Amino acid sequence: MIRSQKGFTIIELVVVIVILGILAAVAFPKFQDLSGDAKSAVAQGALAALKSAAVITYAKKQGVPQPFADIKLQVSSENVTITGPCNNATVVHTSGGTTYSTDLSEYCSG
Repeated sequence: MIRSQKGFTIIELVVVIVILGILAAVAFPKFQDLSGDAKSAVAQGALAALKSAAVITYAKKQGVPQPFADIKLQVSSENVTITGPCNNATVVHTSGGTTYSTDLSEYCSG
């Protein structure tokens, strides 16, 4: 008598579930750490935008440094605070506490 076997045995299903569990346990911590990298990227992006705004404003005004307030007005981002002065402009990502600073003194006055 030949039986036609369809489907999977319970052992095969358990093995697949165990393998998926191990893969999930290894992959989950890597994905969990991405939020810190994202917060850092937001602050670095805002800093790059601030530098670009300073250079563009400097170029538009034919080499005349502009006030920090004018440069700051050109950059906006959620959860980001930008403070001066020009020789130590600081960008802070408020929800992540990430801080970056840069020197804009050659493009900025005040």
